Amino acid sequence: MKKIVLLLLLLLPIFSLADFLDLVQTQLEKDSSYLSAVMKYKEAEFNRARNKNFFIPYVSTSSGANRLSLNTDFEDYTLSIPLSITFQNIAGFDLSISNTWSYSSKKEEWSDAGWALTVSRELFSNFDITDLENEKNFALASWSLIDSRNKVFVNLADDIFNYHYYSKKMEITKQKIEILEDKFYSLQRSYEAGTASQEDILQIQSSIYQMTNQLNQATQNLTSALTEYSTDTLNAMLACLEKITANLPSQQEAENLVVNRLDLASQMLAVEIAKRRNERSYQQWLPHPTFSFAVKQDEDASSGFSLSLGFGFNYNIIDRGERNYNYSNVQDAYKLQQRVFEEQLDNSKKSVQKAYLLIKIAESSKKVAELNLQIMKMEYERLTNARSFVSKSDLESARLDFEDAEVELLKTNYDLLTSKLSLLQLLGFDLVQLAGGK
Repeated sequence: MKKIVLLLLLLLPIFSLADFLDLVQTQLEKDSSYLSAVMKYKEAEFNRARNKNFFIPYVSTSSGANRLSLNTDFEDYTLSIPLSITFQNIAGFDLSISNTWSYSSKKEEWSDAGWALTVSRELFSNFDITDLENEKNFALASWSLIDSRNKVFVNLADDIFNYHYYSKKMEITKQKIEILEDKFYSLQRSYEAGTASQEDILQIQSSIYQMTNQLNQATQNLTSALTEYSTDTLNAMLACLEKITANLPSQQEAENLVVNRLDLASQMLAVEIAKRRNERSYQQWLPHPTFSFAVKQDEDASSGFSLSLGFGFNYNIIDRGERNYNYSNVQDAYKLQQRVFEEQLDNSKKSVQKAYLLIKIAESSKKVAELNLQIMKMEYERLTNARSFVSKSDLESARLDFEDAEVELLKTNYDLLTSKLSLLQLLGFDLVQLAGGK
């Protein structure tokens, strides 16, 4: 029996952690920003995969060419069925294989127009830029997806902690107000008897107002947490944060890691796209011809094949300054994208430095809270040992100060964990995945 109980106690943290991750998953399924990011990610993933799958052809029949022709007596008819197999954007080339089958009721036979192979390409094809744009959009969508997941994770952790923290603060503050009110009534009687000063009454009134204000603030903060969370959920959440923040990189390693962040990778691609467009800005002044080459099998297979070459272009001789504007705009866009990337990279490195500074501040605050807890504990134990010479209200106040110090230590520990989470977010880690979620 003892072995079974021990096993259950060992498994309890695992079950609680699973419950916390289930809560995270539930919040993700309800969060509109996350669901929107998922849709954009799927779209970017599809566009990226579509361009890479150029070897998969489009097979279609043209509805305009599918036709049934009838004569006036509705006895003779001709049915035409076209078929085309098209490979699009193979290094800028489009390749099409086509044929048309016809049936004549008068001849009572099928015939085909012969297979045709057509290859066409724009002279100044920018297919590589299209590929880069798809990669850029995919990297940015991936970053947005991770960012939205992280926000849901952190917001849920805040809700869980704030519910317990402010609930405890309200409980302690209410008891402190009750003690102060009792002291106020006692002082008021002493003042009437001439054994207490008006200054003592004003000081305790001020303390009551301050405590009441703290109570109202705690109540206001608690209203933001609409869900009640169990203590097991709080402990599981804190254990989860401890787990994923246990091994942080050094500051130098973090500054190297942040360069590989997905949003920065997307911006690097944006710079490369702007660079290539700038290098090809001369195309604004040139025509954009399209070349095509076709090989067609004659209807009579014995006759062989026929070849044809095509060339065509459109060119506006006079415009209203659009080409001049586009030319200068492309050059300005390249400079802008370079500057955006430099600023984004610089801000990211500065944010990493600030994150490490905030971690140090949080660590110092936690040490101060630990020392304060020791002081409050020693004071409470001293008054407890001398309870015969200490009033009940003073002993109760010492107990509440001790409990309040415990709560504040819990708060500083949580602040330390969240400052570490902020660093992981800055580096582009998926917190849900680090925690073992989907």
